[in-house]
Amino acid sequence: MLGSYAITSTEFGILNQLRRIPFFASISDEALAQLAAQCSILQVNAAHLVFSEGDVGDALYVILDGEIQIIQNFESDVLQLSTMRSGEFFGEMALFDDAPRSASARALNACVLLEIRKLAFHALMQSYPHLVSDTLRILSARLRETNAHRLGDLHRRNQELQDANRRLQKNYGATLDALSAALDLRDQATQGHSQRVTAYTLLIADALNVPADEYEALRLGALLHDIGKIGVPDAILRKTTSLTPAEWTIMRKHPEWGAALVEKIDFLRGARDIVIAHHEKFDGSGYPYGLRGEAIPLSARIFAVADVFDAVTTFRPYREPMSPHDAVGMIRAQANTNFDPQVIAAFEYAFPQMLQVLRASFVV
Repeated sequence: MLGSYAITSTEFGILNQLRRIPFFASISDEALAQLAAQCSILQVNAAHLVFSEGDVGDALYVILDGEIQIIQNFESDVLQLSTMRSGEFFGEMALFDDAPRSASARALNACVLLEIRKLAFHALMQSYPHLVSDTLRILSARLRETNAHRLGDLHRRNQELQDANRRLQKNYGATLDALSAALDLRDQATQGHSQRVTAYTLLIADALNVPADEYEALRLGALLHDIGKIGVPDAILRKTTSLTPAEWTIMRKHPEWGAALVEKIDFLRGARDIVIAHHEKFDGSGYPYGLRGEAIPLSARIFAVADVFDAVTTFRPYREPMSPHDAVGMIRAQANTNFDPQVIAAFEYAFPQMLQVLRASFVV
């Protein structure tokens, strides 16, 4: 007997458990005994889900022994929000609304739980109104903890994504460098041609005040400008004598072949303007489309000057290199024919730095 209320041995065991939990410390023995009569003891195995995200809840659970982990699905992964231990309770959101559970509760080990139904807890709160504020206070603290976990997890995921993106970009860069070097060797160009002409292109672009967000497209285009030559047979590409008209017809297809390759790959599409138009000339006499003046993309007009400068100042099997200063005069003389005069002016401004790049590769 407890006062005028008779309890069973099971209820007496539950009552003793409840007395040890701080949340119920202010509740009279009689009220706790009445609550115990309406509760159930659950034996839960490790890894068992007490409830799942999306379930409609009508009870909270007091942990008498063991540990419970609160988890939540997030995209394709699972967030671990908090861990509850003996003497704590969980699932209290179900006391205040009929909405689906916003998280899941999973046993980390064998647990003993006390299940308190909503109606029983509501009856207790009517007798002890302070339990409402106490429950809300605990709920608020848990929400803050949950948000901290989410923010921490999002920060971690964001960092992992940034690290993965950096590794991916590094791998892309290494692949592109290797591909451009292979193209240089296949075309019998001087070693390092693509790297130098890329550096020259960016220096000229800087002198023209090209926006920084366009530099990646310039870099990719310069590295891959001749990627279409993959489709040109070695007998034509490596020929040391003049090409026949039929061979020239094939050779002049390489800008279109290259553009068709890069535009199929998302991160290479910015290279297309240089790949397709690097043999166009300012007076319209170039190929493949005979574009004239500013109809030629600016990136291709810049690259054309950089490419010719590197071509004439480095050794080829069929001729000796021109001096850098003579190359400047030759390019200047082709203003308004092969090259854009404004690009030539920027080239001359950038020439001292370009000369440093050249000298880093060769003794001039």
